[in-house]
Amino acid sequence: MNRRRSECLVPANDSERRRSILNKARTTSLPATSKVTTELGAEKGRASLGNILSVAHPPSFTFGGILVARRLTKNLKERAALRLAAKTPKVTKIINEQVPALSSKPPKRFCTLRAQNFLEEYLPGKLLALGYSPALAGQLSKEMSDEIKEFVKGTLPARYKLVCIVTLGEKNNANAMLSSRALWDSYADTYVSHCYESGDMFCVASVFAVYCE
Repeated sequence: MNRRRSECLVPANDSERRRSILNKARTTSLPATSKVTTELGAEKGRASLGNILSVAHPPSFTFGGILVARRLTKNLKERAALRLAAKTPKVTKIINEQVPALSSKPPKRFCTLRAQNFLEEYLPGKLLALGYSPALAGQLSKEMSDEIKEFVKGTLPARYKLVCIVTLGEKNNANAMLSSRALWDSYADTYVSHCYESGDMFCVASVFAVYCE
C-alpha cells in the first residue's frame, strides 16, 4: 500500500511540478508580453495623435513665409529711413572747393539768396492785380527789369555786371519754354530766376551776374 501510494504520489508530484513550472513561465512571460504590447500601443497612439495634430494644426512657419516676412521688414525699415531723412534738414557743406584752372577768382562771389527772395516777393506784388495786354506788356517788362536791377546792384560785389531779362506772356492753353546762351564761367558767374502766373498772364524774371576781370 505504501508503495502504491508512493507511486501514485510521484506522478502527482511530477504533474504539480510541471504545472508550477508552467505557471512560473507564464507569470514571468506575461509582464514581458504585456510590456511589449503596451509599448506598441503607446507608439501607435503617439503616431495617430501626431497625425491628428499635424492635420488639425499644420506648421505655422514655412520657408516662403520667412522670406516674405524678411522682405516686409526690409521695406518697413526703408520707409522709416526715408521718412526720417525727409524730416531732417539737408545741409550741403563744401570742403576745399576745387576752383577750375582757367576760371576767374573773384575775392567775393555774388550771393544769390537775397536776389532770389526779392524776386519771389516782387513779382506777386507787381502783377497780382494786372491782366495781360499786348500794349502794356513791353512797357511793363522794361519797367520791371530796371527796378530789379536797381535792387540787385545794392548787393552786387565789385567787378560784377548785371543782365536782367523780364518776359511777359499770355496763358492761352499753351506751354512756353525760355532759354539763354552765353559764355559762362561756372565758378565766378551765377544767376537767379523766378516764374509767376497771375490770371491770364505769366512772367519770368532772370538776373545774370557776370564777373569781369
